[in-house]
Amino acid sequence: MALTPEDVVNQKFTITKFRDGYDLDQVDDFLDTIVEELRRQEQEKDELRARIAELEAELEAAKSEQGEQASQSASQEQAASEQTIVVDAPAPAAAPAPAAVPAETGAPQADAVKSSAMLQLALELHDKHVHEGETTRDKLISEAEAKRDQMIEDAERTAKQLVEDAQQQRAEELRVLGEERSDLQFKIKDLRQFESEYRSTLRSYIQSQLRSLDGSPEPAGAPDGLQ
Repeated sequence: MALTPEDVVNQKFTITKFRDGYDLDQVDDFLDTIVEELRRQEQEKDELRARIAELEAELEAAKSEQGEQASQSASQEQAASEQTIVVDAPAPAAAPAPAAVPAETGAPQADAVKSSAMLQLALELHDKHVHEGETTRDKLISEAEAKRDQMIEDAERTAKQLVEDAQQQRAEELRVLGEERSDLQFKIKDLRQFESEYRSTLRSYIQSQLRSLDGSPEPAGAPDGLQ
């Protein structure tokens, strides 16, 4: 399924409690960055598509115009050929002036040759323009695809870098929390040891007082640890 900016904006995450999780502000900032990048890519894609459509329209217009020119040249050549046939047909019957016949028939033949050359030139120009248009179109499409691939690669690289940074930050925070936890555990151990020693000293003191009460009318002094 294709990912759209709206999908990222509307994505909801479950808030975790009493266990490790990501910072909500960092996740929101990361999602905002992805949305901006996706929207920028969509805008550039639309601009490239519009540019390609304009070039294709210009190419079709050029083809149509060149086709009309080729059709007109063909019509002119056909008209010149018909004129040559009409002029050549009565030439044998012109007995009084046989020397003038080549001069009369030479002009239409020259026009026909000229029209044929113009038609050939028009066809060559048409093919040249069509080839140049197709080459330009293919070049623009290749450049657009290369730019799109580069943009996708940059976006993936940026997303990967952001994920790696977030993971490194999370690892650093976990390391700090682990050190604080170790310190707290060490302090708790010291407090428990102190409590145990205090209880033992207090118990010894109470027992000593009880023995003193049982064996002597005067109570003995307190232990050194409790004075």
